[in-house]
Amino acid sequence: MERLADPEISRAVLIGAARYDRLPGLPAVAANLDGLAEVLRDPALWGLPDDNCRLLLDPTSPRDVDIALSEAAAAVRSGGMLLVYYAGHGLIDIDSRDLFLGLQDTVPTAVHATAVPYDWVSRNVRRSAAERRLVILDCCYAGRAEMTGPQSRAIALADKARIDKSCLLVAAAATETARAPIGARYTAFSGELIDLMREGLPAGPRLLDVKTIWETLRERLHARQLPQPEVRARNSGDDMPVVRNAALHTHDLSGRVLVASPHVTGPDLREAVVLVLRYHPERGALGVRLNAPGERPVEVAAPRWDHLVSDPAVVFDGGPVVSAGFIAIALLRPDAVAPTRFVRVAGRLGTVALSADTAEMDSALGDLRIFSGYLGWGPGELESDLEQGSLLFADDASDAPFSPRPGELWHEFQGP
Repeated sequence: MERLADPEISRAVLIGAARYDRLPGLPAVAANLDGLAEVLRDPALWGLPDDNCRLLLDPTSPRDVDIALSEAAAAVRSGGMLLVYYAGHGLIDIDSRDLFLGLQDTVPTAVHATAVPYDWVSRNVRRSAAERRLVILDCCYAGRAEMTGPQSRAIALADKARIDKSCLLVAAAATETARAPIGARYTAFSGELIDLMREGLPAGPRLLDVKTIWETLRERLHARQLPQPEVRARNSGDDMPVVRNAALHTHDLSGRVLVASPHVTGPDLREAVVLVLRYHPERGALGVRLNAPGERPVEVAAPRWDHLVSDPAVVFDGGPVVSAGFIAIALLRPDAVAPTRFVRVAGRLGTVALSADTAEMDSALGDLRIFSGYLGWGPGELESDLEQGSLLFADDASDAPFSPRPGELWHEFQGP
């Protein structure tokens, strides 16, 4: 299953030119950089460390940009991604017809000497050890970055990285101008890009890859009668995941109660009501079945705890994965301080180590239930069960973990 690039060994360079001495200003570009950086740094979406995401707003010279790109390209390790973004004025050199990226002091009649050649960007990206390389250009004539005679520059870039995935996403074709609506917070293309990454797609994949992003932006911008983005890729570079789908991942699933849909027939989840105890989008999830009471009394299995256990006072079958000991879930009393061996799951709900001193728990815990075994999901598997409708979110399920009638839980959640 496709995974995100490791953010700890990835780098992003976000370049924006908002102020110009000889060209119209683009004030929205500053917000572009802040918005995109916020998305990339969000732990729920990717989690790029602050030091790995460099912002260059209104750099003073092409040399500064080249050095920043070179340093970032050299810092990426195998398993990481190099992401380069530019927003500003795209300019075409009169003689070479090549694309240049404008800076504050760019002279329109001397772009070869005062703007950043796109060749510098492609060279630095090409030299990187990154397995995944993504360049995003939000500027006029960005499609020119694809043109080097009969072969696109994006393809030439990717051809020199045959083992790796390379992709170029541009806001406008070679002959089109990008748009920055007056008064808008972001430029048109970047605004849609940031909103998509931040909000996600409710019916989309677990991870937003370049192709999904491009197709969605193309539809949205077309509906607004704005220039449509273009994409070029090598080695399935457009399948490269960029961020998690926020519609599926923005909230931690820990503490959520899930109900198996009626069509599930597998023994592990058939008519199951599940409490998620631990969740991480890159490491998977762990949960227990709430509606499978067993026959072993708690007073036999864990005699020191039987006075705290909620009815029915039996060990529940938490799932098919065998654990070394029991799993105990507990609910803190409203005004209680969490005991030392209490690990919070969500709100007042948590787990308790049965090796703890019960005397410390007597006044702190309002409910307790003990499970043998658990359910486990690898990265993306729980999300897949949710996407496919095998598991559904339970509404008004706060009482489910300690229901006195656990055997009736699944039918209660089916409604009338």
